[in-house]
Amino acid sequence: MSNAPFVKQLGSGGYLGAIGGQSESTLATSAHEAAFRSRYANSRPRTASLIALDDASDAIVEASVAALPERRRQVRLPMPVGENWMAAIEGQARALLDDAQRSDMMVMIATAGSDAQSGALLGEACRLRGIPVTALIIAEPGTGDDALSRTLGCLRPIASMVVVATGPDYVEDMLLALRA
Repeated sequence: MSNAPFVKQLGSGGYLGAIGGQSESTLATSAHEAAFRSRYANSRPRTASLIALDDASDAIVEASVAALPERRRQVRLPMPVGENWMAAIEGQARALLDDAQRSDMMVMIATAGSDAQSGALLGEACRLRGIPVTALIIAEPGTGDDALSRTLGCLRPIASMVVVATGPDYVEDMLLALRA
């Protein structure tokens, strides 16, 4: 068996594999190949609607919107109150969806153990309209599995991405990674 670099000639006269001792990575980063690369980023900054699903995450959302107000907007969700919380959400559903459609994505932020059913209803409506939904759940150290499961159970079915963070500092990093 030879120790020569792998080279396979293709029918078109080209080669597949390492040539002349250079790896494919070396060849791909050459000046000749650089002429074929795009000079523009492949992802533009996105706008995001941020929703706090409980009182504890409201301050996190406000701080995130204040950090980049030109790309982030806070959408106020009526907090569930008593047995009529469904009626409160239905009464504002059109305004909430109009807000969501002006953004590229919906980001819902909740703390582990919170009742996120109101977010699930809005998330389902966003999903049906093609608006991507990301759920960020803040689980402080020591949070029990039951508390986390309760919130995950509401948000996992409607979110295309669910992130469980160990503290509120992670939220800003996640939003920047999403280009929001």
